[in-house]
Amino acid sequence: MHTCPPARFWGILVLFCIIIPAGQSVSPLWTVPAPSGVDVSTVALSHDGSTIVAGGDQLIALSPDGTKLWSGWSGTTLDLSQDGRYIVTSQGQTVRLFTRQGVLLWDQPLGDSVTGVSISPDAAIIVAGGGNTVRSWYNSGSGLGENATETVHDIRLSPVKDQVIVATAKALRSFNLSYVPNWYDDTFSPGIVEISGDGTGIVIPNGNHLRMYHGSGTLLWDRSFPGGNIISLAYSWDGSTIVAGRDDATVLVVDRAGNLLWTGRAGVWVTSVGVSDDGSTIATGSIDNQIHVFNRQGTLLGASTTQSPIKSRSVAVSGDGSLIVAVDLSNVYGFSRSQFTLPVAPSTPEVTVNISPGTAPENMTPVTTVPVAGIVPSRSGNASVTATGTTSSSGFPWILTFASLALILVARKK
Repeated sequence: MHTCPPARFWGILVLFCIIIPAGQSVSPLWTVPAPSGVDVSTVALSHDGSTIVAGGDQLIALSPDGTKLWSGWSGTTLDLSQDGRYIVTSQGQTVRLFTRQGVLLWDQPLGDSVTGVSISPDAAIIVAGGGNTVRSWYNSGSGLGENATETVHDIRLSPVKDQVIVATAKALRSFNLSYVPNWYDDTFSPGIVEISGDGTGIVIPNGNHLRMYHGSGTLLWDRSFPGGNIISLAYSWDGSTIVAGRDDATVLVVDRAGNLLWTGRAGVWVTSVGVSDDGSTIATGSIDNQIHVFNRQGTLLGASTTQSPIKSRSVAVSGDGSLIVAVDLSNVYGFSRSQFTLPVAPSTPEVTVNISPGTAPENMTPVTTVPVAGIVPSRSGNASVTATGTTSSSGFPWILTFASLALILVARKK
């Protein structure tokens, strides 16, 4: 004869259904809200993890524990020196250099709206690009070089300070620090560029392709990965691990030789990715308010949900992988790698993709330089410093546990 399970059974089932999903969601160690009416849209983390800066309508500088160091000004592009002592940012057509304490050392006009900035690990050189203009400065603010090019999408200063790589509307271009051209590839229009710590590896996405160049300009490989277009990119400092977020809800991870290691699901439109020096910690952010953390083997270690969508360049990982930060429109979130320790189902990554090798273009030839214009003298000033404003996370939702226990007690009485 068919019998219904006892009421106690249903109470225990409810308890497990509530507890298990909650345990898979990781709460931030800390959350710092932006001031009312202020949108934040990007974040940068120094290589050593000592300094966090969120950018947007206002700059917000934080320590690793979420303590607010200062806030003020504004900035839509960001980069930090390796030790976090210097912060380069931009607003409109102006490039600015700050100290970690928020002191404005100088600001310089680019002449076009800035779309990218980059600073050398030792903060000795700063470069910026936007519109049809690229410029470089010494840390003192004195001009180093200038040139004209096609519309600038992205710019990176090689960590070894031997060249500047510029992704434009018509080509990938290499200049020396004074913007004398070295080499270029005009077979495509790159939108993002990343460089390894030793400067020998340059990675560019193109649709669902990835390209790897040697620092000398030689195309090493061109791989096609069937699926969505690549919209975010990160390259580990040691050159071992390339992470690409795509517009089809997937993230793919590739080694330096172009071999696909794995693909995984990471929310709708993976708009931002970050990776530790050795590739052991990988973080992603997506337009549907999701943060995912994986190890290099593709195991999903944990996930978290933000209040608002995560945009491009809004997730970062420290060099040693111990700190993960992210921003949505209204908050800065901080996580410790130690929070992400257990596999979360499904833990098996997808790894079957056909890889088609490409060939090196034959038209990598020098381009004509444009005379260098003058540089505007520097100025100095101070940024406003505000009190700390960290909101600690609540952690596990214990109220749900108590609700489930109450259901069990009711079931027992019945």
